[in-house]
Amino acid sequence: MESAIEAQSFMGFEIKSSEASLARQIEKSEIVTRPTIEDTEMTLQENQQYCTSEIVSQIGKQSSSLSSELKSSENNLSAHIKTSAIDARRTIDDRLMEVKENQQDCTTKIVSQIGKQTSSLSSELKSSENNLPALIENSAIDNRRTIEDTEMALQENQQDCTTEIMSQIRQQTSSLSSELKSSETNIAAYIEKSEICTRSTIEDTEMALKENQQDCTTEIVFQIRQHTSSLSSEMKSTRRAIESLCRKTDHHIAVAKHVNVDFSNNKDSENRTSTSKDEPLTKCQDVRERLIQFYTTTKKTVSVSPLRESRDKPIWDVFVQPKLSNVTIEKDGTRKKTENPVHQYKALFYKDEKLNSRVYVQGEPGMGKTTFLTKLALDWCDAVSEHNPAYKATFSDADTLKEFQFLFQISLRDATDQRDVIEMIKTQLIDMIYTGDKREETVKLLPHILEREKYIVTMDGLNEWVDRLNKCVLPLLPKFHTQCVSVIASRPWKMADERIKDSEINSLIEIEGIIDPQDLAKKVINSLQTGNVNTHSEFIKYVKERELMHLLTSPWLHTLLVNLWMNKMALSSSLCEINCILLDILFKNAHGKKGYFQKGNSFRCLSNTRFIQRQIDIFDALANAAFNFTFSSSKSLVFTERELLNFLSEDQLEFCLHAGVLTKRYSFIVTDQDAQFSFIHETVQEFMAAFHIANSKQDFITQFRIGFKHNVLEMSQIIIYLCGLDCKTANKLIHCLVDGEFLKDISHGMRIYIKGFYNQQHFRKTAERIENVLKSKHNQMDSNARCFLLSVLFQRMIIAGCIEAKASGEKELCLNCRDFTFNTNLTESDSNALKLLLLYNRSDVRSLILESNCLQISEILAVIHKSKHSLVNVKITMTPEISKAIHHSSIQELNCIGQFDVSSCSCVLPSLSQLTYLRMEDTSFLEDIVLPDTIQQIDLSKCECSFEWLCSLLITLSSLDHPVECKLWNVVLQSSEGDESHTHASELRSEILSQNMSNIEIFVENGSKELFELLRDTSIGILNLSTADCASLASEILHTLNRLTKLFLWGIYTGRCDLKLPASLQCISLQEGVCSSEWLCSLLITLSSLDRPVECDLWHVVLQSSEETRGDESDANVSVVRSEKLSHDLSNIAISVDNGSKELFELLRDTSIGTLNLITADCASLASEILHTLNRLTRLYLWGIYTGRCDLKLPASLQCISLLEGGCSSEWLCSLLITLSSLDRPVECDLWNVVLQSSEETHGDESDANVSVVRSEIVSHDLSNIAISVDNGSKELFELLRDTSIGTLNLITADCASLASEILHTLNRLTRLYLWGIYTGRCDLKLPALLQCISLLEGGCSSEWLCSLLITLSSLGRPVECDLRNVVLQSSEETRGDESDANVSDLRSEILTHDLCNIQISVDNGRKELFELLRDTSIGILDLRTADCASLTSEILYTLNRLTKLFLAGTYTGRCDLKLPASLQCIILPKVKCAPEWLCSLLIMLSSLDRPVECELWDVVLQSSEETGGDESDANVSVVRSEILSHDLSNIVISVDNGSIELFELLRDTSIGTLNLITADCASLASEIFHTLNRLTKLYLLGTYTGRCDLKLPASLQCIILAVVKCTPEWLCSLLITLSSLDHRVKCELWDVVLQSSEEIRGDESHTYVFDLRSEILSHDMSNIEILVNKGSKELFELLRDTSIGILNLPTADCASLASEILHTLNRLTELFLWGIYTGRCDLKLPATLQCIRLQNGRCSSEWLSSLLVTLSSLNHPVQCVLFDIVLQSSEETRRYESDSHASDLRSEILSHDLSNIEIVVKNLSAELFELLRGTSIGSLMLLIVH
Repeated sequence: MESAIEAQSFMGFEIKSSEASLARQIEKSEIVTRPTIEDTEMTLQENQQYCTSEIVSQIGKQSSSLSSELKSSENNLSAHIKTSAIDARRTIDDRLMEVKENQQDCTTKIVSQIGKQTSSLSSELKSSENNLPALIENSAIDNRRTIEDTEMALQENQQDCTTEIMSQIRQQTSSLSSELKSSETNIAAYIEKSEICTRSTIEDTEMALKENQQDCTTEIVFQIRQHTSSLSSEMKSTRRAIESLCRKTDHHIAVAKHVNVDFSNNKDSENRTSTSKDEPLTKCQDVRERLIQFYTTTKKTVSVSPLRESRDKPIWDVFVQPKLSNVTIEKDGTRKKTENPVHQYKALFYKDEKLNSRVYVQGEPGMGKTTFLTKLALDWCDAVSEHNPAYKATFSDADTLKEFQFLFQISLRDATDQRDVIEMIKTQLIDMIYTGDKREETVKLLPHILEREKYIVTMDGLNEWVDRLNKCVLPLLPKFHTQCVSVIASRPWKMADERIKDSEINSLIEIEGIIDPQDLAKKVINSLQTGNVNTHSEFIKYVKERELMHLLTSPWLHTLLVNLWMNKMALSSSLCEINCILLDILFKNAHGKKGYFQKGNSFRCLSNTRFIQRQIDIFDALANAAFNFTFSSSKSLVFTERELLNFLSEDQLEFCLHAGVLTKRYSFIVTDQDAQFSFIHETVQEFMAAFHIANSKQDFITQFRIGFKHNVLEMSQIIIYLCGLDCKTANKLIHCLVDGEFLKDISHGMRIYIKGFYNQQHFRKTAERIENVLKSKHNQMDSNARCFLLSVLFQRMIIAGCIEAKASGEKELCLNCRDFTFNTNLTESDSNALKLLLLYNRSDVRSLILESNCLQISEILAVIHKSKHSLVNVKITMTPEISKAIHHSSIQELNCIGQFDVSSCSCVLPSLSQLTYLRMEDTSFLEDIVLPDTIQQIDLSKCECSFEWLCSLLITLSSLDHPVECKLWNVVLQSSEGDESHTHASELRSEILSQNMSNIEIFVENGSKELFELLRDTSIGILNLSTADCASLASEILHTLNRLTKLFLWGIYTGRCDLKLPASLQCISLQEGVCSSEWLCSLLITLSSLDRPVECDLWHVVLQSSEETRGDESDANVSVVRSEKLSHDLSNIAISVDNGSKELFELLRDTSIGTLNLITADCASLASEILHTLNRLTRLYLWGIYTGRCDLKLPASLQCISLLEGGCSSEWLCSLLITLSSLDRPVECDLWNVVLQSSEETHGDESDANVSVVRSEIVSHDLSNIAISVDNGSKELFELLRDTSIGTLNLITADCASLASEILHTLNRLTRLYLWGIYTGRCDLKLPALLQCISLLEGGCSSEWLCSLLITLSSLGRPVECDLRNVVLQSSEETRGDESDANVSDLRSEILTHDLCNIQISVDNGRKELFELLRDTSIGILDLRTADCASLTSEILYTLNRLTKLFLAGTYTGRCDLKLPASLQCIILPKVKCAPEWLCSLLIMLSSLDRPVECELWDVVLQSSEETGGDESDANVSVVRSEILSHDLSNIVISVDNGSIELFELLRDTSIGTLNLITADCASLASEIFHTLNRLTKLYLLGTYTGRCDLKLPASLQCIILAVVKCTPEWLCSLLITLSSLDHRVKCELWDVVLQSSEEIRGDESHTYVFDLRSEILSHDMSNIEILVNKGSKELFELLRDTSIGILNLPTADCASLASEILHTLNRLTELFLWGIYTGRCDLKLPATLQCIRLQNGRCSSEWLSSLLVTLSSLNHPVQCVLFDIVLQSSEETRRYESDSHASDLRSEILSHDLSNIEIVVKNLSAELFELLRGTSIGSLMLLIVH
């Protein structure tokens, strides 16, 4: 008990003594009071279930006093609380530890001691709280973990509280809750920030209380009741705001711990647990403090002398604010520097209040990237520690840095062998601030910090780091570190790496040196001298005199110049000299020996050095090393000692390190031997590499490996240095590094500049540098920008090289350059240098742009004169002298600047035989100009001309035989005066209307009514209107432009669209502009009225809201026009959208548009909600990048979806295919240039899991309705298709086919495969078994490949088509020479041994080699698409001994010389134009075959004699006609579709055996010659027939077949009458005949006529006719009623059922054929004349057959019943038990009838049949046995 009392006394003393230390800790604390009170309220509500009844009464008595005390506490808080809560962690922890150590001997007396100590504790707390308001300033770090650890300690000591306390708390909570809520409302007004998540803390505390309230004694309850008053007084203090929520709870818990300690058996274990849980937070704080100490001690200085790195000064003494600018990434991928500089850290780290996870800081060498990141680290140290009032941060909002608990600064040049950021932090930071075991413990703690804390990691020198596995572009940092900001510094060229995606760049900052260069000069000068001996103004004057101002943009060069100046060194402006002096001074500092170069025997830049000559071997060795490290496979800026010793000796290395030319740094994960080395600066390394190239006698240049074609720009600094050392070598290097395509791109950039795409402003220095130039080409605009930037950057490099060469004293300026742009943005020195280059290259100038007056007229004329043969692109102010000079030059693009005399160039322009582009500005045209025929575009800007002049110009342009553009910018039409002028204008109007101007595209800006009236009724093809005013003026004449196909609109459009569009329009394109919903709706309605497909392009169109137009009135109009739009058919419209909006797509909802083209993924996302409502949409085009699962809701009408350039995830593509498979129709999916993103690019492991799920799903779906086309596919794409059931695959390149080869055989539903490209070697395609057709489209293949393909196809056990379209067979020379010939020979032998009769080969544009390959093969079908193919194949046709079918197309003349194989069964002429002679000779040839053969003439046009050879042709036809009549053609079946009278005349009197007429027109044409076909036995008819049949049938006819016929009863009756006139048996087969009703033809008159025919047909003897009916109708059989047909053949039971009613009326019927299935009782009413009934190939029940026999027995004459292949159904198959009873009755009946008149003939019948006949009285039984 005494120890407990001492413990309580010690607590009071401890609180007093810790107040001072508590105040120090409170300075940075902060209370999150609002969530604290809310959570406390919830805690109290949930804890009130366990309080005892006694504490309830005590608390009830004190409620009123507590309420008043709480209100007064709130008033005190409002005056004192500025920020948030107290970090009482250490105080509470220490107190708990001390209390725990004294808890072992506590007894029940502790309760009374608690009461005695309460008053003293209260007074101590009050005194503490008086000082508290003045001490609270900020929030402490890690309060959350402090409370969490405290709670975890409490949890282990709260297991035995009683249920009585819980019940008391539950009863009293309501009053406390209401008071706490009112307190919360007032306190909330004073809370400024919230940082720590206290909610979870209090909830856990509540759980701790619950666990501690199980075993408390009644005595504790009594003591608590006695001392409630003292507790209430404590709540008055300010500490209640903190302690009422935290410490008051802790106090109660401490009391509980004192009581419960007797029940604890493991105090030591508890203490260890508590200590271990405190350790992470303690260590985190320790890590942060050590980082701050490390940065402030190691980063606080910066070198102020590149001459001596060790000469450093405090960074704040020389630091000047950097010039930072935001760089925006445009939608087309280009990057542009904005005019908004970065002046705040918040602008750097946040965007729209959202944390930027990646901030890239790009800048050229020496621009201050490293210094900026170092200053950022120091700013953070100052912000999160004790603030130094004298410290000046980079930005004014340094407090933003307080939000970040940690900052890790990494140098990537020191991490070349590392891939993981955590590993870099360990080696560069943790290993520096810890040793031994603490280092390892901190390494283990690091992931905990990175996962839970908000921190910054800066990475300096991304361009100096390369992933050793060459997989990652950035060091690895887990993506789930969502509270991390990565600040990455790099050179701009590294940002061109395509692996750095635009979407991953949250912020891109350009550092362009410093804001105030002169301030830097002041500070550096002051830091390097004592007193004011030198002033910065003297330095600036010195630099200006030597034209070195451009070097001051780089802080590093700036500092170097200051140092050199202060060392009194005389300088030229040569960068080479500066580097040499720098190195010379460094060599001097290393005590190098003095020596001088002899003038003329060394490079000039070395002539003023004193310490290099005696160390020249070291200098050369360094240059050699620099060269090799720079031009290695991957440029290296950091290297090991082992690598350096390949070029330097150990002594040389030691000298370089001592001099400071090389720096040495250690990595703490490698040994000393593997320390990291680098040059003092990258520019020094580049200079040394250039020096090695210039100084070496070896020809290194030709050995350079070109990594990619534009690396000449990346190497620009080396090239500039090389210009100063050896200009000739530099020129050679440039030409080695550029290729033809690069030069073409530069030329294109010059052309688009001349055409006005870009102006002089684009030449200014922007953020668009090398990184933009190297980006991929996505569209034409991107390509234009890229080529323009190439030309600008290349010229900048050449100018810099020229300046360097001049400054270095190079005697001969031998830099070759062909493109020159002079404008006002060039400095004087740049212009002078470019002028020197121009004059040096004046004999080979390609582009000359003169926008500034830098050249004398004589110089210009000299250049033009010398470069007449090469001058292509010219922009120049035109003068008479220049006009004369360009005469007969090779100029292709000409831009005439300013006003000039048109007459002076009137004779010049026609002489420019290659001119394609002409632009003229500010000129008045009074007389016509003559243009060369090559002109393709003419631009008139701010010109004046007459009506007549413009008419003449358009007439001239219309006479050109190619498309031409005419741009009219601000052109003013002068009115004509006088009658003569009017007459001339009228004549010109007539002439212009008579001209075809559809080749002209006219652009108009600021046009006039007169201008558009001039265009009225003309036939221009394209019109581009740049403003809405132009469109308004043109509206009246648009509909008159009857050849207009394209219309471009720009501007703002409102109201209803009143454009009257011409019927010829094919495309309307809305470029940048704004329109109202009403206008766009009405435009679509207008387009729908065109009876042709039309495109509507919406590029960058903004839809105005109704508020922007006319409010409610506009809404009403839009509603009306929307309803109107939905009622129109828009399926002819193809809409393309770029930068669409939700409102735009809502406008399209439920419309019937036919095609939709979405240019971006954002558009697709916006359109997703309305796609399924587009019920007429057939084609959907998508561009962009898609990830996640495809959620497009596609309409059922979709026929094709095309993914054009872009990318998608595997998951997205799989789900798209699944969606397409749900469509119940064939659908195409085109994948053009689609890149499949890897899982790392999407969601990592999560994405892999999703792909696996969706893969399983896609394999389970039927994709056979999908045709997939792939261009530029990848292995991953085809793996995605493995095992799927796609139906068609189209592979656009041979590479695609190669990639797909491995998965083809797994596509078990693939029926069609299309191949494009060139194939060589042996065909290794593994084809699926179900393949029906493989098509080789445009491309080529080797003989070996094609042979092996045919062999592969022959192995398929089914018919397959091989379609060869425009396939070129490569010769052996093109493949592998003799080796290839041997392979082909072997394959030829192999192909002849294979059976290819299952293959149909179709050939279009074949060659002789191809057909020779087929010689002697066993192909079954050959399809020749052209006459040339037939001609080439003629020599090998007869060798195709298994050929059964031959297709021919094309034009054929002369005599047919095809040598047909004996196996041929059918020849088909699908689309053929041929001479009669050819067709006759073909039929003669077919007649020579000793087997039936078909000749199908589908669409054959017979040429007239005039088309062939006139009289000679007629004579040939006469001869061949005589010949054909002498041949027996009865083996030929001729089918004719789209025949002509000439064709049938050709067949007159021939002996063909079968004729098939596909249409009624053919039958009509053939009618006249039918009767002459004296060997015709079979005639097929198809089509629709009306009226009376007037066919004159030959006497030889044995069968007429109506296959698919629609005819009138009249026609059919008259046909039967005609057939009855034949004097032999004839068969009439009605396969699919539909009888037209009389209403369909002639009404009542037809009825009368049919009645007459019925009478006539009944009067004729038709017993010679056998009629077969398939798919008959009741009307058809009614037509046969009472007729005298002799034989009736019914192939189906349905026909028998329909015929049943009329059978008994057929009084001459002798034979009846039945086919099909018959059940039940036979109800056929047979005629008395029947002699034979035949049942063939069918099924019937016993009941039916029995009743049939009974019916036959009733005939009073012998009758035959033939049963051929009849299956007798069992009773189970009919009616089970009921059928059995029927059969029994029928058996009795059949036995009772006399069947002796029946002869039964049986073939292939069963035992059941004979059982049926058992005991019957049949008279005759014939059994036919088939062997």
